[in-house]
Amino acid sequence: MKEKCEICNNNNWLELPDPNNSLSVTTTGKIIKQPLGKSLCSMCGFVKRNKFNYLGQGEYYQEDYAPYYERPGIEEYHRRRYKDLAEWMSKYLLDAFNFKKVLDVGSGQGWMMDAMSSRYDGIEIFGIEPNRYNAAIAKQKGYTIIENKIEHSNMNDTYDLVYSNNVLQHVNDIGKFIADMKMLLSEHGVIIATCPDGSRPSIDLFWSDHNYSFLPDHLRKIGRDFGFETVWVTQSLENPSIPPAQLLCMTNNPSYQGKLIGEKETFDLDIIQFYSSRVEYLQSIKRLNDFLMQEISGFSAVYNFGASYWTSIIAAYCPDYWKIVDACVIDKQDSIMEFMGKNVVELGSLQNLEQAAMVLGTAPVSHDKLAPRFSEFKKIIKWDTLIRY
Repeated sequence: MKEKCEICNNNNWLELPDPNNSLSVTTTGKIIKQPLGKSLCSMCGFVKRNKFNYLGQGEYYQEDYAPYYERPGIEEYHRRRYKDLAEWMSKYLLDAFNFKKVLDVGSGQGWMMDAMSSRYDGIEIFGIEPNRYNAAIAKQKGYTIIENKIEHSNMNDTYDLVYSNNVLQHVNDIGKFIADMKMLLSEHGVIIATCPDGSRPSIDLFWSDHNYSFLPDHLRKIGRDFGFETVWVTQSLENPSIPPAQLLCMTNNPSYQGKLIGEKETFDLDIIQFYSSRVEYLQSIKRLNDFLMQEISGFSAVYNFGASYWTSIIAAYCPDYWKIVDACVIDKQDSIMEFMGKNVVELGSLQNLEQAAMVLGTAPVSHDKLAPRFSEFKKIIKWDTLIRY
């Protein structure tokens, strides 16, 4: 734990509590037999998983990352999510920036490439993806994919736009990752990277394959340290398909000048309050387990709506509740019949709902909108007052 902070070189860390003392969960829903092991820099607030080796130092992304895109009922979610991400990115692709050649770093199964190709006619888009299965899916769509991590890609071409969505928090070496992206950038090209917004405690903190949690000032410093003349950091709007996120835009293109509307301002960091809020957030998942156990008591059947990222968090960190769940429920059944050890069933197939409870296992910001759909159930259980993001 004495290693230095990548942002400020401080080596004094404040340990964050583990939601479970013996295990954690990844964004793919894989249970890791290690606690989260995260700490917060006492100087700048940078959060890092620094008690264990990063999963990316092994074969996790090459061998185990396909389930990120293979959850029950997830196709519609992906389509909406990447459409929203493409729309968000488009605000920083100024009209004066006539980009043609595009590189998607961490391209997965090509969902973002689909969204960008639909939005921008005439662009030539390429991808880098380390997972064999995901790369194969993208290739089947007709995209040219380099099956590797960017640091091992040995690419010589340059691109007008190099972007990555939700990759920065996963990499082993932040500086190397940005340097590799910059090496592939044309003279007036633009780099865009999205990642979770560390200025708000969110689901980002619960993942064991998220090595870092960034504040806007951290991203600005990274961009400036790499010599970019324009560095913008903006915050996502509240959107169930995009958890609290931020967008980093870096370029030496002279068209990008001045302050962008909506740029996230620098704020004074009260490290004690900042640390306390992260501790409170991580401990809230244990309270959620107790809350759910109380709420479901006495019901003949307990269903969990969704097989989402939040459902995998609940399954990992609320074990008492998860043992009692009868099934995960989705709107429309597909080929995936099991999630986190529970059967997956279609909502319309359920019967005898007058003595059944439905727990919303989706993003808390979606609860108010979702709850009225389940009026046939004896009880609908929301928990968005315990955890907001």
